[in-house]
Formats: sequence, C-alpha cells, structure tokens
Amino acid sequence: MGNTAPGVLGVRRVMAAVCFAAMALLCFSSSASAQEKPEACILRLDSMITEAYARAVMRYVKKAEGEGIKTFILELDTPGGYLAPSMELSDFILRREDIDVIAYVNDEAYSGGTMVALACKAIYIDKTTGRMGDAAPVGPTGQIIGEKMQAPVRLTMGGYAKARGYPEALVKAMVTKEIEVYRVTLRDDPTPQFMTGAKIRSMSAEEQESILTKEIIVPAGRLFAMDAEMAVEYGFARQAVRSKQQLYDLLGLRAERVRREYLTGSEKALTILDMFTPLLIAAGLALLYLELLHPGLGLPGILGLGCFVVFFLVKWTLHYAHMLEMVLFIAGVVLLLLEIFIIPGFGLAGGLGLGLLFVSLVLAFQQFAIPRTGSEFRVFQWNLLKVTGSLLASAALIAVLVRFMPSIPVLQRLVNRRTMATVFASEGLERHIPDLAHMVGKSGVALTTLRPAGRAEFRGVRLDVVTEGDFIEKGERVQVLAVHGSRIVVGRHEEF
Repeated sequence: MGNTAPGVLGVRRVMAAVCFAAMALLCFSSSASAQEKPEACILRLDSMITEAYARAVMRYVKKAEGEGIKTFILELDTPGGYLAPSMELSDFILRREDIDVIAYVNDEAYSGGTMVALACKAIYIDKTTGRMGDAAPVGPTGQIIGEKMQAPVRLTMGGYAKARGYPEALVKAMVTKEIEVYRVTLRDDPTPQFMTGAKIRSMSAEEQESILTKEIIVPAGRLFAMDAEMAVEYGFARQAVRSKQQLYDLLGLRAERVRREYLTGSEKALTILDMFTPLLIAAGLALLYLELLHPGLGLPGILGLGCFVVFFLVKWTLHYAHMLEMVLFIAGVVLLLLEIFIIPGFGLAGGLGLGLLFVSLVLAFQQFAIPRTGSEFRVFQWNLLKVTGSLLASAALIAVLVRFMPSIPVLQRLVNRRTMATVFASEGLERHIPDLAHMVGKSGVALTTLRPAGRAEFRGVRLDVVTEGDFIEKGERVQVLAVHGSRIVVGRHEEF
C-alpha cells in the first residue's frame, strides 16, 4: 500500500506544475495590473474653499500631472469659500496645459465653487441635484459687499468665461443682482446671444432695430443661478449626467482605471482649522481683553494665547505666515502691554501696537507683502475686509462678555481673581505699585473720552483710568470701581 504507481506519480507532478504556473501567471497579472498607470484621478471638493483646501487640491493635481495622467476630475459639492483661495485655485486650474481638469458638479457649486468650475476645461453636472451660480461676494456677517468688491470679482469670473467660451453676461449676473440679462437673436446672426440690459440700451437705434427677438433671462434684482437643465441650455455644462459611471463613459474612461484621491487626516484637520481662522482672531482678542480686565494669568489668557498659536501654526504650515508676521504680532502685543501697565493712557505705544497687530494678521492671510498686480490687490482688499470683520466680531464679543459675565457663574469661574497688586506683592515688588486702594468709591470727571482707557480727574488729581468695556464721553462723571495695582477701573457715576 505504500507504493505509488509511476503513472499516477507523473500525473500528480504535471498537475502540480500546472497549478504553480497558473498561480505565478495570476500573481504576475495582478502585479502588472496594480502597477498600471491610472487613466484619470478624481477628488471630491465638499467643503468651504479655504487656503488649506485650495493648497491640497493643487497638490493632488500637480501629483497627477507629474505622473503623466491627462484627466483630473474635481467633484464639486461646495457652498463656496473665501475669495482669495478660490481665485488662487481657479487661476491654477486655468493655467494647466498638460492635464485637463474637469468639473463635475455633483450637488451644489455656488460662489467660489462656480468660480472654480468656470476655470475648468469642461463642466458636467448631475441631472437631478446639480446647481451652480450665485457668486456675489459676501462679508463676514453674510451681507453682499458693494460694487468695489463686485467689480473685480466680475472681471475675474468674466475672464474665466471668456477663456472657456461661456456667456459672459450671465456670469456677470451671478455676481451683481442689479444686472439684467436678455437672450436675443439678431437679423444678421440668428444664433442666440446673451446681452446685458445696459449693453442693449447703449446700442444705436439701427443696432436695436436689428434685434429680432429679445427674451428676459435674468431680471434685475436677482442673482443668477442654474439647475442642470439651465446649465446645459445656456452653454455652461457639456451634458447633464445621471451617475458618475455615465460621466466616465462620456470621458472615455474605465471606472477601474480612475484613481480616487482622498485628503489625509492632517489635510482635513488643517482645512477645518483654516476655515475658522477669522474666528480664532476674534476669540483670541476677546479672551486676552478679558484677561486684562481681571489681571493674573488665568484661563482666558491661556485660551487667548492658544487661539493665536493655532492661528499662526496653521498659516505657517500653509506658507502664508513667516517669521516677520509673528515678530510683528509679538511686538504689537508688547507695546499694548506697555501702554496698559507701564505708560497708561492711549497714546503712541498703544496706537503703534494695534497697527502692528493689524498688519501682522493681514500679512498672515497672503503670500506677498505689498500687492503689485490686479489679482494681488483684490486678495489684499479681501484680507483687509476679513481681518476688519474679525476685529468687529471681537469687539461685539467683548461687549457681550463685559455685559453678562458678572451675572454668569460659569464665566466668573474662568477668571483668576488675584489682583495685580497681589501678583506683584508675591514677587516682592510692592514698592513699584503706588497705594491707590483709597481711591475706590471716589467720584470724578472724565478728562478724555474713555475708549475704554483715558484720563479722569478726582478732586484736582489727574489719573489714568480704564472702564470695564464701556465707552464714556469726555465730561461725564465717573466713579472708581476697583484698583488693581496701578490700574484704576471706573464706571459711570449715575450707575451707583
């Protein structure tokens, strides 16, 4: 029973050899298939367009371009984004020569998303959910910004429309709601054309007589937006599609040869943080101001400094902020502290400190110091608006904190209640702090407008004072509420 017939043994050897060859061929085929270069890449842009998001998209496009891939699909589902990164990404896409960037509007691509789509080589849109348009620039509070900002946005988007062959009149109506657009046919050219109402009114009588038909498409007072049917009808989208597979078929791509790109965890985190950088500025300033109202390094001071550390870390990672911006910011903070604690009264040091803070924050949002081109100047204008909006939001937040903090126990516990006198005494520096405790309760008159710092007179004695956040006009009566070392806190006299 232990012997095996020679014929059977030979058959087994042949079968083993065949199985081994088949496995080797399968492994070789799988390896070759895995190493086969993709025909295209696709990346979903499904959030606000920030500096971090725009940079990530550009990196993936450059990567595909470097690999010799000829098609890159941007799947757009975005409410828009900040103007500067949207323009930067759009300009980058428009300049691509070795790779075709295709926009696939899968759901919504408004505002900055529309800007990016117009810069792409072609637009395809989802037949059911696709929407695009409505690209008016809005401020931090959501209001539409006026003509000074709309004009450069119209010019930029009009340039993309002209380069890609889209109706410029309709693109302008996406930005400015006062623009009305008509679809007309002329006697000498029966092909429908889109004209603004202003252009028609500027035509001579003879030219107006050559208009055979005139149909209103966008009435004045309404920003232009499109669904899939309109996008195809008006010449923006090449075709409306029902699925991604249909898009691949139209582009002559095989689904298994399209590489899906995903943002890494760090890229996603950076994108989210970058989205909230204006809020970091507002929160950081409000928390630092709250710390100054209640001196002694407490939780508000730590959180405020943390906001600015995160802000500059994000901008440093994106190569927007450099050593100059951080040095200017630190110098501004130092000057403000000197103004408050060493040389009270809002003067040169305080004004210079605020100026340095403002300049450092604006520079941290852009990659140039002084705008030299039209696009750089538009980015600079937008950054000025963004930082100014953050400062206004900070002022509003400070007003709310000052007004309601005394009545909210949770907020009271956030503040270190040690006074500056206690801090200095613990360091053996009592001799540097004048004894002003006897001033509590004393009444006087504001010699300057307190915004919130200034000067007041108490029975012939002139002192530098600060309010708890309220603005008090010159000549109003004030009363000392508290004394923190050399810092005298006052309020309106009639409140007591």
